Amino acid sequence: MHVCIQILILIGLLYSVWQYQELKKFRVTPYQVVSGKVQEEIRLAVIADLHSFSYGKNNKRLIRALQMQRPDLILIPGDLIVTSRVDKYAASASFAQEIVKIAPVIYSNGNHESRAELPDYKEYPAYRAYRRRLEEAGVLFINNASLALNIRNTKLRVSGLEVPLPCYEKKKKMRLEKRFLHSQLGDAATDRLQLLLAHNPEFADQYAEWGADITVCGHNHGGLVNIPGIGSIISSQLIWFPEYDAGEFAFGKRRVYISRGLGTHTFHIRIFNRAELLAITVKPPDTACQTS
Repeated sequence: MHVCIQILILIGLLYSVWQYQELKKFRVTPYQVVSGKVQEEIRLAVIADLHSFSYGKNNKRLIRALQMQRPDLILIPGDLIVTSRVDKYAASASFAQEIVKIAPVIYSNGNHESRAELPDYKEYPAYRAYRRRLEEAGVLFINNASLALNIRNTKLRVSGLEVPLPCYEKKKKMRLEKRFLHSQLGDAATDRLQLLLAHNPEFADQYAEWGADITVCGHNHGGLVNIPGIGSIISSQLIWFPEYDAGEFAFGKRRVYISRGLGTHTFHIRIFNRAELLAITVKPPDTACQTS
């Protein structure tokens, strides 16, 4: 009996040490997609669910990784903060102030930002100050709104979708009302590359159906626990075996990319589920087979 207890204690200690180290690591996950809507190669970097975490002093490791990707756009599909951790807002703001020096930064709300924006929420004043700081630095916020951009001889429309907070309730699977995206964003662009930032991946098929050529999501944190050969076990919303956990999902020619996130909150767990920075390269058809 004593031997069994000692073995369990040893396993627990080894697990704790492993998780402590694992939560300090991230990887760059590259994707390539071909689109007839781009004239030249466009590079997108995706930062999801950082939750005010820092990789090294002042997030130097993550900033350096971003610089190495040479992105044309940096997309943040929500949860750069943890709503209740007002003391950490400054770390996220400082990070944003640095990355706008690398490329334009477009930010749409996740559930943490949506909650903090409620006027009767106690963190509302601190969040408004945080947002003003980012806006003054040049960060572009789009919540149920769109921007038209021209990058590398290509026309883009970038839209940010904010879904109602009940869509994030634990243990519940939901669907958006059939015309929800149209009511919030109008019709998707057909004459330019349509990008969509949408924090909650639960509605991935609806994003593609709306007309987004490329959608970037976060929220599920890769399912927290990933078993090799099986996949994600449980999502951050406590949904077992989430269908849209992490990675690339194809809907015809349209793609949805779901990040495993870069930080954690509440459940500080990453089992075979390393944090990641997404690097998406969009190529025109005639260069898709060429080496860079």
